[in-house]
Amino acid sequence: MKHLMAVVFLFCAMIAGRVAAQELQPGLIGEYFNIGEELSDYPTIAADKKPTVTKVDKTINFDSTEEGFNGTDLVDQFYIRWTGVIKVPKDGKYKFYTESDDGSRVFIDGKQVVDNGGLHAMEEKEGEVELKAGDHDIKVEFFENGGGAGIKLSWEADGISKDIVPEKVLFSKKK
Repeated sequence: MKHLMAVVFLFCAMIAGRVAAQELQPGLIGEYFNIGEELSDYPTIAADKKPTVTKVDKTINFDSTEEGFNGTDLVDQFYIRWTGVIKVPKDGKYKFYTESDDGSRVFIDGKQVVDNGGLHAMEEKEGEVELKAGDHDIKVEFFENGGGAGIKLSWEADGISKDIVPEKVLFSKKK
């Protein structure tokens, strides 16, 4: 009887894992907010405030521009929050980078890894985190006050040369 229960448990766990995997879609969900007033730091977004634009971005790799950011009408005084899952290929120490104009930061599993805050032209900051292979929650925040707007998210680890975090490891939960 115990053997049968163990088999049933493993089968249910396997099915649940498949269902969970099917609930992911490629890319991070980007919530773009038009703030409409001077920004010198990350804004506090009210829980009931709806984004101006919501879209799925395959990567975060945007050169600085003074035009509408990433195909939107947002030029100045905006904030973006990307959320999803990063699939880490193997255990190890990972270094994450943001290069941004203006501020940006990265959170992995709720822990801040990179802080590139403030008002500045394209500037790169980095942070390290020890990660196990598998899925980890990721949140990237970016705000733009005025002038150019750009952000790039890169990583490196043992066996991974520094590069933009590729779309093959970025996913979001289907809503």
